[in-house]
Amino acid sequence: MTSIIRYITIVLFSFILILSACTQLEEEQGYSGIIVDDKVMGYGYTVSQYDNSLSWKVSYKGSITTIEESIDNKDELEDYMLAVSESKIIHSKLIISLSYFLIVVVIAFLLFKKNRKTLKDSTIVIVLASMIALFIAVDAAYDLSIELQDIKLHYLRLTN
Repeated sequence: MTSIIRYITIVLFSFILILSACTQLEEEQGYSGIIVDDKVMGYGYTVSQYDNSLSWKVSYKGSITTIEESIDNKDELEDYMLAVSESKIIHSKLIISLSYFLIVVVIAFLLFKKNRKTLKDSTIVIVLASMIALFIAVDAAYDLSIELQDIKLHYLRLTN
């Protein structure tokens, strides 16, 4: 019975310590520095906080523009950030689908080189796998093109 009470006391004490560590106020620390940054295909941004203001550095191929966040430009800056993040995801999707296509082609080549009969038996699977990979790659390339135009629009609005 004493060991159970001791065990429960230790668990409750640990729980209280963990809970108190998780309830610190964010405003206590007064953070200054880089909050977030991201890049994709020449476009990028860096968000920094100094005291209570946010400073954005938007860039395109080495040209960096510093913008202080205000009520007027807050939505445009957020749209730029979301477009860059979305483009990065689509770019990764494109790379993965093209890599998958390359793997299918290499496997088909190795099967052809090793035994032509094996290749004939698996032709449908190889063709379907390569068509799926190409469809995903073309779709991702189209989406990336649209997203890059969106980034360009937001970048031009912010810098002009």
